[in-house]
Amino acid sequence: MTAARAEALLPVAEVAKLWRCSKNYVYDLISSGALRSVNLAGSRAKTRIPESALTEFVSKNTRRSAS
Repeated sequence: MTAARAEALLPVAEVAKLWRCSKNYVYDLISSGALRSVNLAGSRAKTRIPESALTEFVSKNTRRSAS
């Protein structure tokens, strides 16, 4: 049996830094359903974004150049 590699879950602040946007913009994308996220259980709600969700979002929202 092979072990599956766990996917990295990034905090909202890190995604905002990578994309050079505000955390509020990332939360807006999550609220609208445009960006998938995971809420971790605990004393405070902690939102994380799977790396694959970033790739999906970029590929769905990339404009194709007119040839």
